Amino acid sequence: MTKDRVLLLYTCCTLILGFVNGYVRNPIDRATQYEDVFQEMDSAEQRREASDDKYENWPGRWMPSRPGDPKPPPKVLHKTGEFKDSNFEKNPVDRVGMGMHESECDDGETNLRVDWDGSPVNYTCYDKRIVPDYSISPMVYCEHIPSGYMAIHKCMTETIEYDDDIPMYGSHRPVWPVYGEYQFLPRQRWIHSLEHGAIVMLYHPCANSLEIKRLKKLVAGCLRRHIITPYSLLDEDRPLALVSWGCRLTMSYVNPSVVKQFITKRALRGAEAISADGDFMEFLIQSSKTVTDEDDTTLCPHM
Repeated sequence: MTKDRVLLLYTCCTLILGFVNGYVRNPIDRATQYEDVFQEMDSAEQRREASDDKYENWPGRWMPSRPGDPKPPPKVLHKTGEFKDSNFEKNPVDRVGMGMHESECDDGETNLRVDWDGSPVNYTCYDKRIVPDYSISPMVYCEHIPSGYMAIHKCMTETIEYDDDIPMYGSHRPVWPVYGEYQFLPRQRWIHSLEHGAIVMLYHPCANSLEIKRLKKLVAGCLRRHIITPYSLLDEDRPLALVSWGCRLTMSYVNPSVVKQFITKRALRGAEAISADGDFMEFLIQSSKTVTDEDDTTLCPHM
């Protein structure tokens, strides 16, 4: 073999090994890079808590209502008939209980095509697979949700639209889903899970399968109260996302340290502390497993 051929072979092997190492495992621990992102998020929350905001405890209507919108239906209560917020009267007689099976409103089985027509486009990849890009940093985005904000539960007789491609709060359906992984779960359902403190994992149908598998394992190992579903509205630059009540983390690739930080900081912070499973299970692949206990007392215990 000539010297030129040996040199060419060596160069090719070096490039292939470098690609494999970078693709399978990020050789640089970038966890410290993102500490400032979470520190900034914490600082913003501390500033809000310390400020004297006259709107913070306002009991009136909040986003996403807009000027001129009609008055929404009243807040739907839990099936026990109890409600923990002092801004609303207790035990009303004219409201549908949250989680109750009311076919004229929402029983988790009727009029489901209002939220999703069953199209496979929501969970099928029709293009090339997205290659993880380690030059694209994870991004954390949060919105402050005032304590006076109450999300409206809407019946299946009306549509629910959102201004954000990845909503972190808002109106949703009364019957919330069983925790676990779905072939596809409409956002009108999983936003109710966010309100109960869950973490929702979203992935683009064309995201890299190894990254999806890695993120699923991390989420399932951190808490029982989670939802996993494909979501075609994710940006291809960051085809992986974790969503909590009020915050989201979008990623091109999975960094376990960043995932753990987000979950431990943002999980179980929904407006309603309800750990029980819901009754919606359309297209459920498998229900979630208990990690510590039903209330997820300890988050990410093995990380």
